[in-house]
Amino acid sequence: MTDLLPTAKKVALAIGCKEYNILQNNGRLAHQAIDHVHFHVIPKPSEDEGLVMDWKVKETSGERLGELQKNYLKL
Repeated sequence: MTDLLPTAKKVALAIGCKEYNILQNNGRLAHQAIDHVHFHVIPKPSEDEGLVMDWKVKETSGERLGELQKNYLKL
């Protein structure tokens, strides 16, 4: 990851993107058809073009976030 994200940024700049998304899918429900790692550099020239994210935000509590952090630190 130390090399991948700066490389993706260089790709975005090389194709003239000022604003862009970097996307990596994992699993069938996330639209990954073949198990492998790759990144998409998606230009975002306007609100309506490029990657449009329209997911619903879920409310959570500080307590729940603390639980998630503890579980993450155990990994």
